[in-house]
This record gives sequence, C-alpha cells and structure tokens, in this order.
Amino acid sequence: MCQKEQIKEFLQTYISTIQAHAKEMLERPMPKLTEALFSLFEQNGNRLQYEAVYFERRKFLAVFGMAAFIEKDNGKVSRDIIIKLEEILREICAEECWALPAHVDRKRNPDWRVTVDLFASETAQAVSETAAVLKEELSQESYAMIREHVERRVFIPFFTAPIPYANWEHSRHNWNAVCGGAIGCAALDMLRDEPQRLEACLERICEALPYFVEGYAEDGACLEGLGYFTYGMTYYTGFAEALERYTQGRQRLLSQRKCALMAEFQQACYLGKGRTVSFSDGSSSERFRMGLTCYLAMQFPDVTIPDVACAAGFDEDSCYRFMSASRDYRWTRLYIDREENLKQAELDGTEAKQSLRQPGEADGTGQPQTVLASAQWSICRAENGAAMACKGGHNDEPHNHNDIGSFMYIIGEDILLDDLGAGEYTREYFGEGRYTILCNSSLGHSVPVINGGVQQPGRAYAADSFQADGRGATEIHFAGAYEKGAAKDVCRYFDFDGKNGMLTVRYTGAGGYNKRKKEHLFCCFERRQPQ
Repeated sequence: MCQKEQIKEFLQTYISTIQAHAKEMLERPMPKLTEALFSLFEQNGNRLQYEAVYFERRKFLAVFGMAAFIEKDNGKVSRDIIIKLEEILREICAEECWALPAHVDRKRNPDWRVTVDLFASETAQAVSETAAVLKEELSQESYAMIREHVERRVFIPFFTAPIPYANWEHSRHNWNAVCGGAIGCAALDMLRDEPQRLEACLERICEALPYFVEGYAEDGACLEGLGYFTYGMTYYTGFAEALERYTQGRQRLLSQRKCALMAEFQQACYLGKGRTVSFSDGSSSERFRMGLTCYLAMQFPDVTIPDVACAAGFDEDSCYRFMSASRDYRWTRLYIDREENLKQAELDGTEAKQSLRQPGEADGTGQPQTVLASAQWSICRAENGAAMACKGGHNDEPHNHNDIGSFMYIIGEDILLDDLGAGEYTREYFGEGRYTILCNSSLGHSVPVINGGVQQPGRAYAADSFQADGRGATEIHFAGAYEKGAAKDVCRYFDFDGKNGMLTVRYTGAGGYNKRKKEHLFCCFERRQPQ
C-alpha cells in the first residue's frame, strides 16, 4: 500500500476512534477536580494524580468537540452530541483554575486562579475554537459563557500585563509557542467583533514568537527533544496558518528560511523501525503528529512523512490537546485532498501539477549521516537498519541532561545502547535536585566518570569541539564538560559504516590524546545476517 493510501486509512481510523469514544462516553460523567488533589503538588511535589483527572476532563472536551466537528462536516451535528458538549463546556468553565498546580503560586499570588500557563492557554484555545466552529449549533448562553471565561482567565491577565508576561512570553522554548500560539488562535476566534483590540493582541503575539524561533539551533534542531518539537511547532504552526488566513497571506510566520530547517528536524530524528533520537527529555519511541507533519510537508518541499505506523493516534496524547486533535483531522484531510488534486492534474496533463509536491515516501533515512552542526548532533543510519546518534553541545540546554559525548545505538527495533530520555516530571525534576535524578545526571548517560567526577550543569560546561564528515565519522572533544583540570582532553571518535551498520567508538581519556599512540577501542558492534 502506498503512503497516500496509508494516510487515508490513518485518518479513517482516527475518525472512527473519536466516534467510538463519543458513543461510549455519552452517558459517562466527567471526573471531579478537588482541592485535595490540587494540593498534592504543594505537599509532596506529586503532579500525576491531579493531572490524571484534569486531562481526563480534557479528553471529554476533545472527544465531543471533535465528534461535533466531524458531524458538521458531514452535514448535521446530532442533538445528543451538542447536549453533551455543552455540559462539558459548563464543567470546564466551572473549574477553579485552568492552570496546573505545578505552575501556580497560591502563597504569593492572590490572583493565582487566573495564571496563564500552558494549560490555561490550551484550554482557552480549545473552547474558543469549539465556540467559533459550532456557533450556530451551541446556545447563545454557551457561547457567551465561553467568551466571558476566556476573557477573564486568559485575555485580561495576559494582554493587560506588562511585557513580558511571566517568564515565558520572550522565552526561547516551547512555552512561548504553545501559550502564544494558543492565545493568538483564541483571539482570532473570539475577537473578530473588536478589530482594533484584535490587531493589538496579534501584534503582541507576533512580537513574542520570534524568540521561540531563536531558541532552535541554527540548523533547525530542537534541543528540548523531539517531543517538544511536536508540542511547540503544533501551536506555532496552528497560529501561523490562522494568521495567514486572517491576513489573506500578508503575514506568513513560516516564510523564513529557519522555519524550513525546523520543519525538517523531525525526519532527522527517525532512526528506522519507529525508533527515535531521545536526547534531552525525549523518547526513543516518539510518535509524530500526522496533521502537523502533513501541513509542514505542504509548506516545505524537503519535509518527508515518516512511516505512517509511527504516527500518533487520537489516544496517544495523554493530555488530549485540542489543537493537536483538530489539526490531525483537518490538516490530514487537506493533505489528502491536495494529493488527489495532484493525481488528477497529472492525469489531465495540466500545469496545476507543478504547484503541488509529490507525497513524501521517504522516512528521512536516505542520507548515511545527518549532521546538525549547530546543535552538535550526529545521526547515522545503515542500509541494514542499524543506526547511531551522538551529541556534543553544552549543559545548559532546554530540558538539559548532562550528556555531552553520549551516544545511542540501535539495530532495527532493538536498542543496544540507550539514552534514557525523560524521567517522571515532579517538583524536584525541575528544581535544585534535577541532577541527582539518574536520567538527568551524566551517571545516567554513556559518558566517562573522570577521577570520580561527573559532568557539571551550566553553560560553561560544554564540548570543546565537534566535527563530523557527513560520511559516518564524528569526533567530539569534551573535557570542558567536567570540572576545570579534571582532564587535559577527553575525546571520542565515532566511525559508522553506512552499509553494514558497524559502529566503532574510540576513546582517549584524562591523560590527553596523542595521535601517535594506539587508540583504545571502546566498543564495536556489527549486525550480522543469521546463518
């Protein structure tokens, strides 16, 4: 089956999953958020119990909001769906706080209930899009309720605050894109009847978002990890598309060259057989969002779509983000329609086919070595399914791990040398004890302990040099990741054979490297065919 047919099958499964959930959940009440759950983070740093209930409630909103969108596209929304959706919207608007406990300070901030964090912003976007798309189906009371709560909880505290709001408005990480993109989309949905105010809101968002783009490496790499690429780019791209439509093409946030490089980052991280580079707070089995990827493939000719088997289904986002679900549905449909037009244009022999790109059949593995020189990542793949990734960088990256010089090695689906990726998010995980947690410490990575010492956190602790030849060889010097004087030189030489997947890693340690000395063979792997 060709990739286009697989994408069509994916979309039908996605729609069927939403419809099945709607049928099963129609009579089920939403779980309740309580003060006891909210206070757990303050008491012991636990986030999971409150968030489990919070995101189950967002699942209700995503299921019935999307079910209504699908039915509307098919002609008419059933009354049962609208009644349930309005019940859910009332419940969401009755929540004491849309932000998560980990992001509010009840002791020091008397206005904590209207904290604008990731999830308050996401909620504002979700209910605003629901109200805008279903304005004719929802009651006037429901629409007015949504408008009032988005105003009070997000628009007023954000747009009336001094610039920058909190620590995220001018940040160079995903918070900027998620919050800004979500609020910008909500403004476009809710404030069309106040054009002067809307323009002022959009101007503020557009002044903040370039900081997010600056946070990516110059080669387009997201140093927070592949999952955070998906998170931030979903909201950045969602707002970019909405803004372009609103301005009739006058403002195109995706037009800059760096955005094309950012869009290509995802395919660089797929190693084959669904395995992905898991540096920083990433995962070695990251799922891509089909809608986002289809939209980026329509914007940038060098973006390819990974194996469809690696796409995230509706239930694979445990936060049930409405933007992701909506764009998985809408942008995937748009891509399929575009490819059908391409096929018809080819059959007709018309010039229209020149304006449409062929669907991406590759999974980003055509090159034997992908070098992200600014991020100092080297990613190698072999014809037989083996792959390797190693990194330099510094120890103050977003979602940093002390992992300079570390590497991972896979054969097919099997990870022989792993990078642990993200741990459980707790208060301590983002606090002073971050590097006492194994997966964040250099003790949790494939790097040496030198004279009993580990790598240190901070921008000053960085790779001394990083070089890759584009053919499978990489050289990283990283004594600078350790306390000053711990070693004259620490170097790893990676040699990856793009045909048989053999990886050789040579290491020179604390005494310094002398090219006339015999190198120490650190490890050597080769994939062999069964006899």
